[in-house]
Amino acid sequence: MKKHILVVDDEQSIRELCKEFLEEDGYKVTLAVDGQDALDKMEYDDFDLFLVDMVMPRIDGLELMKRIKKKQPLAVIVITTGFSSIEGAVKAVHSGAFQYLSKPINAEELLEVVKKGLRYAEDLYGPLQKAFEPGTEAVQKGEPLILHGFTPEEKVDFLALGRIHKYDVSEYIPVGDKKSGSIILVESGDISVWLSNTTVDYLRKGDTWGEESFILAGSVFTKLRAETAVKVRHFDRKRMLDFFAYKGEKLLKRFMINIINCTFSKWRKSIQRIVMLKLVTGEK
Repeated sequence: MKKHILVVDDEQSIRELCKEFLEEDGYKVTLAVDGQDALDKMEYDDFDLFLVDMVMPRIDGLELMKRIKKKQPLAVIVITTGFSSIEGAVKAVHSGAFQYLSKPINAEELLEVVKKGLRYAEDLYGPLQKAFEPGTEAVQKGEPLILHGFTPEEKVDFLALGRIHKYDVSEYIPVGDKKSGSIILVESGDISVWLSNTTVDYLRKGDTWGEESFILAGSVFTKLRAETAVKVRHFDRKRMLDFFAYKGEKLLKRFMINIINCTFSKWRKSIQRIVMLKLVTGEK
């Protein structure tokens, strides 16, 4: 998956220039026109690195950096600055920024700093992520975990049970009830997962949600919201039960194991985030 970088600058020419340099080097880039716009975008997307201008309207670079760190304590932030505000950029580095770049932006310097910043982020997250790696069998890349162990024919037959629906940006996606079906599979697009008013996960192509509702109808307590145009495959619980009744008990047991692994994987991700946050903040 491409590393995702948020570029925050009130000057359009600089935003577009950074975007061009970074995308040519293979990164995914999102642009924000100022600090408030950046915070708004953080509400529905994850970023691996932040490139933040020092001087901006509404929220300046130093204040934005503090707010980003509050939301994402391990965030890697690179400050960009003109000659007149280098002193402020140095202060930002002392306050937790990874590094600063002087304007005008040089492509070679930008890409080198970004590469180092992303490597630094991996050094922070890597050991913790490995500590939480599951001991499950390897799953083919791009294959939904719920279909692990199915034959190619069984996968085709199972997918044929689903009904495909399209959703526009900001639309909520029903899951886990009689009308919408039990499990969903994301065919394309990005979806945020909400518990109360908090984003707890993100779904992309090949991800599934609502597996627990196959075992206990109505057991899904989260809400799903489309962050881009989305195509989703809905699976009805009764049709799935009829499918496994026809295919036999062996495949049903395989499916139940997959559901347990899916649920465990999602809980592990949540616990991992909590542990990382507490290690950084020192909270007990």
